[in-house]
Amino acid sequence: MMKQDKDTFYINKTDKKTLPHINIEELINDDTWDLFFKLISKYYKLLDNQIEEHDLTDAQRTLMAFNILYGEITTGGFLELIKNSHCNYIFEFKFSETLKKWGAIELAAIIDQARKIYFLKKIEIETAITTHEIFEIYNHYPEFNILDNGFFKIMNVEADKIKRYIQLHIDEFVIVV
Repeated sequence: MMKQDKDTFYINKTDKKTLPHINIEELINDDTWDLFFKLISKYYKLLDNQIEEHDLTDAQRTLMAFNILYGEITTGGFLELIKNSHCNYIFEFKFSETLKKWGAIELAAIIDQARKIYFLKKIEIETAITTHEIFEIYNHYPEFNILDNGFFKIMNVEADKIKRYIQLHIDEFVIVV
């Protein structure tokens, strides 16, 4: 088999999913977020150059969704996620089901709770977000504040569970060369 360099990509003929190559040396690291960013940056490179998002595997999309969730929650909470229009991606995508499969059960439970609140109050929340500054509406939805705080309590442990799943199922995320 001809060895390809680390910036080439492989289309798996069996399931038609596109996976980037990564050198094994790049995977040798104890830091959870370093691993996530190495993988996610490869996915964005794929999206910039060769494929559409729907061509990514469920595992790849879930890791990218986790990155979005983390960024939104740590900068402004679930209301920020909704304001920035990521709620459909997080709440309607089979995101929490995949997280459960990966062992991040507490994180999936928080997402499921946020999904319920969002869909119960969707029109009200979206109207409030578009007509008021985001900081003005936090007091109107304390249930999101509780979930935001819950996220901060579990995020590192749940991220480590996701990392462990990736390590055990690396072939769902990349092709190691």
